[in-house]
Amino acid sequence: MSSLRSEIEELNKSIFDKEEIRRKNKEKPFQIIYGNIPIILSAPHSVKQTRNGKIKEAEGETGAIVQILAKRTGAYAIYKTYNNNDDANYDISNNLYKEELKQIIESNNIKLLLDLHGAKYESNFSIDIGTDYGKNVKNSNIIHILKECLKKHKIDNVKENEKFRASTLHTISKYISESTGISCVQLEVAGQYRYIENIDGVEKFIKAMDDFIRNVVI
Repeated sequence: MSSLRSEIEELNKSIFDKEEIRRKNKEKPFQIIYGNIPIILSAPHSVKQTRNGKIKEAEGETGAIVQILAKRTGAYAIYKTYNNNDDANYDISNNLYKEELKQIIESNNIKLLLDLHGAKYESNFSIDIGTDYGKNVKNSNIIHILKECLKKHKIDNVKENEKFRASTLHTISKYISESTGISCVQLEVAGQYRYIENIDGVEKFIKAMDDFIRNVVI
């Protein structure tokens, strides 16, 4: 078993095995990792979420991936740890995740948000980069560098604003962009680049994002 696969399995376990305990103890429904560079990673769907009264499945491995990237790069991170009957990437009012994220950004002079989501295996893209057609980023060179890093690590079929555009205030990226003025990028990652059953794909994605975080100029 690869060391990366083992690391992801342990991080998944640390989230899912303690969901009920955290809920019963009335802890905040997310965890924060404090970093030393002005970039924050977000995984609002790392556990199940409730949208319009319906339960939606967790977007597998997203919580583990942001933790790994934060550890490797020194970035900040925030990720859900249990479902508190909300959807952090949909609810406009009474959204504790968005409110806390905004506070972290403003208190720590964060300049870039990378909001990580999971798409299906059968998606017609590997990665869909959502920027509301560039409105959510302050410098288009950010997206150029991101695409180059993905290409360098052999992740092809990268789209931009194909399906998940982050164009409404429901989304974390649009809300944070509008309320703080920083650059925000929503990343919809197809299953082959995040599920541990395809660990080679996950490793490519993590290496590409590590490369991007270390080289982006913000």
